[in-house]
Amino acid sequence: MYRRYQDPCRSTGSIDLPRGRRAFFGFFKRRKAAPVDLRPGAMTPEALKAEVNRLATGTMVEIQRIGYDGTVDDVPILVELLDIGKDGFSGRIVNVERKMIEANTTTRVYAKQGGGVIHFAWTDGDIKEIIENNDADMLAESRDTAALREVIGALDIDDRVLVAYYDAKHRGTVNVEGLMTGKGDDPNTFSMVLDKINNIELDNKVEKTFHVERDLVIDVALH
Repeated sequence: MYRRYQDPCRSTGSIDLPRGRRAFFGFFKRRKAAPVDLRPGAMTPEALKAEVNRLATGTMVEIQRIGYDGTVDDVPILVELLDIGKDGFSGRIVNVERKMIEANTTTRVYAKQGGGVIHFAWTDGDIKEIIENNDADMLAESRDTAALREVIGALDIDDRVLVAYYDAKHRGTVNVEGLMTGKGDDPNTFSMVLDKINNIELDNKVEKTFHVERDLVIDVALH
């Protein structure tokens, strides 16, 4: 006698899978996110994500990290934000000295500090603080431009001069040294041939004209 086939799924409401396959599917259901190993004093992933998402890519930030032994970095890392994603953010480490010296030096490798791109995960658990860098604004407000023009006026051609200024291209403060080669009719303007950057002697000397206002000159002194 012919007997009608009955689908077991309709009668039981479930599929009777082999034991191995049941365990396999259960693994994904029970899986939980790994706990964050947060170092004492570090920002929580939620706080870090909220702070970074408040900023835009291209922003310069100072990041202070906490080491394995609990010590905090003496000097924050200066980073230009490149990308902000679901799992974290990445940035280019800004090292003004390294960029400028290596661009004008052929016989030595300058590696006082690191460089390159670095990735930070929200769950790293080692960032104590991240703040927007506003060095340019602070330096502009604190300068005495009248005093700078007075010093420039008192200098002579071929004087050896030290200049501290904010380099807009590399987005950081740098100290240069060299000979004064000229002064313009504008009291804000003077020219130099640079042979040292932060006491590192350059293989290739650099001719540069400074404008106290546009180049954000911070200090000028006779060496």
